[in-house]
Amino acid sequence: MNHRIEHIAPFGIIVHNTGEPESVAQFDAATILSWVRNHKIVVFRGYTVLPKQELALFAQQLGKPLQWAFGAINDLKVKTDAENYIFTDHEVPMHWDGAFVGTIPHVILFQCIQAPRKEDMGRTTFCNTEQLMSDLPEETRRNWERISITYTTKKIVHYGGKITQQLIADHEVEPTKKVIRYAEPVEDLNPVSLNISGLQQKTPEAFMAEIKQLIYHPDYLYTHRWETGDTVLADNHTLLHGREAFLNPNERYIQRINLLHRPEKKNLVRTLNNWLTIRRKEFFVAELPIFLIALLLSITSWNDFTSPTLYMGLIAIILLFNCGDMINCYADYEQDSVFKSHLSNAVFELGKRNVLLQIIISAALALLLTIAVALMTHNYYLIPLTVGGTFLGLEYSIKPFKFKSRGLMQLICLWGIIFFGPMLYTSIITSGFPNLPQLLIFTFFGLHQMGIILLNTAEDYTEDKLNGLRTIVITLGLHRAMNFALVLVIISGLALQVGMTWLIFENNLPWYAYASIGIFTTGWMVILAEYYAIVSQLNRLDEEKAIELIKKKGMNVPRWLKIGAYTFLATIVVYVLMK
Repeated sequence: MNHRIEHIAPFGIIVHNTGEPESVAQFDAATILSWVRNHKIVVFRGYTVLPKQELALFAQQLGKPLQWAFGAINDLKVKTDAENYIFTDHEVPMHWDGAFVGTIPHVILFQCIQAPRKEDMGRTTFCNTEQLMSDLPEETRRNWERISITYTTKKIVHYGGKITQQLIADHEVEPTKKVIRYAEPVEDLNPVSLNISGLQQKTPEAFMAEIKQLIYHPDYLYTHRWETGDTVLADNHTLLHGREAFLNPNERYIQRINLLHRPEKKNLVRTLNNWLTIRRKEFFVAELPIFLIALLLSITSWNDFTSPTLYMGLIAIILLFNCGDMINCYADYEQDSVFKSHLSNAVFELGKRNVLLQIIISAALALLLTIAVALMTHNYYLIPLTVGGTFLGLEYSIKPFKFKSRGLMQLICLWGIIFFGPMLYTSIITSGFPNLPQLLIFTFFGLHQMGIILLNTAEDYTEDKLNGLRTIVITLGLHRAMNFALVLVIISGLALQVGMTWLIFENNLPWYAYASIGIFTTGWMVILAEYYAIVSQLNRLDEEKAIELIKKKGMNVPRWLKIGAYTFLATIVVYVLMK
């Protein structure tokens, strides 16, 4: 590692590469973090630019990447349709990152893809508030300790809301140190207003003028002029930062990752949270109806709920679900580092070997429970069905088959391992092999949910293409895939309503029982209206703009899954009670 360290005024260091072109990833995390702790700003100059995935994996070594709707990496470049001033060529006032998300990053990592010319400005400003604090007169310091500020801004891009913050705060990683938490007002796109409390014999205007003079004082201000390839790390607790306005907006492109502090000592809460993360805890609520729908359609009497084999089987299904989710996280560890950094970080913190061990143990326990249930119920075919389902779950993410990269097979495989397989398994352990109406309901319920999930799959379109995958969305093309998904939701939703009509008619239930189908119909129509609006809009956009829209609208997927699942579950509950 050939490098030379240059100290810069009034604080910070530049690490110059003095050897062959190489990456900053060669430096170990402990060394880099110690430099950040001691110098507040660390600039790496003369090193190669890292592609997004490598940048995200490098950042992960230094802390937990803050996950945004757009992923871990924020592309700071001018956008013609900008809704926030940070995506313009305007000045950005001093602030600290993370204020409106309730989680303050420890380190901000910047990588300069394209630097503006010197005469075009666009420098980034940093204020060392720790040094400023130590130089404050005692009386001013005591007065400032009484001040709190309420910041308000409309949530438009990836942050917003209303927060109240003490002006003087503890450094969250080094609590013996005091820092200043202050953001200047914004009078631009997405304005930020300040309501200042605790002032002693000063107007808000006088206070803001005083603090502005201090945070831009040369003794505490470092102004960084970017060079293409610069990698900069800044202590976000100690420093405030901003940006100069600049000319030629297409010639400034910075990437940013916010990194939360990762304590050296492991603790139980963090470990348990990572365990739940790789098991995709966000899907638990949407997964519950999968079991309950199959269970309620299959019970012959309320005594079925007392059967120990039922609960043994349900535990096995949950373990198999966990296996599939963990295998996916394990196999996609590097790919997820950019757009699903919370999954990649959980694997990193647990260790890949630990995750692999959890997969093996969960699969073994699920198989043992399945064998026991099959022997106790004499449904021996449950064993090969479970082995086959486990194989599909394994091969979804890994070679030689890697079904997630085989076009239509991706859809069929996911439908089988997430919906149809578990519903079939639940029915078998409840009352034996299901009848035809039940099988059709299991089939179309899974297809309905898969139609929604395809929007989530489309969010990964760009990165899946870059990684050489052939998902169903890539195979069909983005626009055709979304139109196919919409048609799938329409047809499967209609089929579920026909299936429920068949069951009610077959069981000779009273005419008003048919009204229960309206519960699902209402939820289905809500999903359909919103989905149709999105697909209609993206059909008018080119691929790049369509991807932006899909990423923005992808947050609807969990809500739609819940609406579809729980309205259909409610229909089933009413049907069972009337039956």
